[in-house]
Amino acid sequence: MSTPIKLISVFTVSALLSSIALAQPAAPAATAPATTTPDATTQATTIIRPPAIQPGFGVGGRGIRGARNGPNTTLGLPPTIAPDAKVEKLATLPTESYTVPNNFGPNGTPAPFTEGTTCAPNGDVYFIEQDSSKIMKWDSAAQKLSVFMHPSGYANGMCFDYQGNLIACADERNELWSISITETETIPYPQPLNPAVGDPAKPGTITLPKHTVLVKDYKGKLLNGPNDVWVRPDGGMYLTDPYYQRNWWTPGRQQQQELKTVYFLSPDHKTLTRVLDEFNSPTGVNGTPNGIAGTGDGKTLYVSDISGGQTWGFDIQPDGSLTNKKLVCSFGSDGMTLDDQGNLYMSVGGGRPGGVTVVDTKTGKQIGYISMPEGPANMCFGDKDRQTLYICARTGFYRIRTLVKGANPGK
Repeated sequence: MSTPIKLISVFTVSALLSSIALAQPAAPAATAPATTTPDATTQATTIIRPPAIQPGFGVGGRGIRGARNGPNTTLGLPPTIAPDAKVEKLATLPTESYTVPNNFGPNGTPAPFTEGTTCAPNGDVYFIEQDSSKIMKWDSAAQKLSVFMHPSGYANGMCFDYQGNLIACADERNELWSISITETETIPYPQPLNPAVGDPAKPGTITLPKHTVLVKDYKGKLLNGPNDVWVRPDGGMYLTDPYYQRNWWTPGRQQQQELKTVYFLSPDHKTLTRVLDEFNSPTGVNGTPNGIAGTGDGKTLYVSDISGGQTWGFDIQPDGSLTNKKLVCSFGSDGMTLDDQGNLYMSVGGGRPGGVTVVDTKTGKQIGYISMPEGPANMCFGDKDRQTLYICARTGFYRIRTLVKGANPGK
């Protein structure tokens, strides 16, 4: 059994920044997926007061600008959230011995990076701590956080399909996986592509959640690095494929696809099609698709160009093709989600430390801003009623109750 992951007790924000600690779980046992159980005395959450904003930063994800002009950080909470609702911090993820260095730790040292939120059919929320190659599980009923899968192929964006499978962008080998949340498999211990970082090479076997590789390449070449995924009602999947050089890749690996673009995987999982040959930023260069979300009826897809600072809407055709491209707003985003009233919740910051920008897709106007103590990277609606917005932001995992429901079962 791994060391317990402790949930955050009630603190002021100043004490939170100096006092929060999370026990580090040990490496998973070779006989079952790693799980942890929080200490029952530390399950209270932290109420987060809005932090001061340093204007002009506009971070969308991993230090990439996500807005051309920056969102309005003074609007306050959107009308989809009660005026007295508070952001709660549920946990801070630990820095492990195998956490890969990134841009967020002091002087490039290792630090956790949470992302990839998605909601299971029963309301549980799964997300990733990518730089430690972990998928986490938040048990909504028990209010407990545990490690669901480690190693996880450095999973990134995720989305549950309509059969209850966890669909994950597996960044280590540039693949798309379908992961079972009920079945396990015993496999040879996954060996690192870059032995200099991350989990060391190990002999023997490990038991992990069973996974199936859905996509491993496009026309015989590696994808750039699947980043986020959305599943439409008939099982077809859209995935964004930007290019971000990763420390855990084989040293010297270069971009093999000529475009940063969006792909569609057919409902039978047999055919992968490039559906955006032209996805240009305002400067005319190929944009960087990142966050992706669609409407619950499967008719409209939203794709963020995080480098161009714009988000676009498309009409979805039965064959997966996208038509009628239209500008939704002049914000890009890392991960994003959609409520059942047609509002996008976007991880475009507007300053340091950042926040969640809410945009009405019908008008393209920003209707609110949720201030956060850390820059958000992704979010989804969770719990059985789908009326809690769960937010991954750098090292932390947060939530806030809403007056609306999520538009999609998995997002």
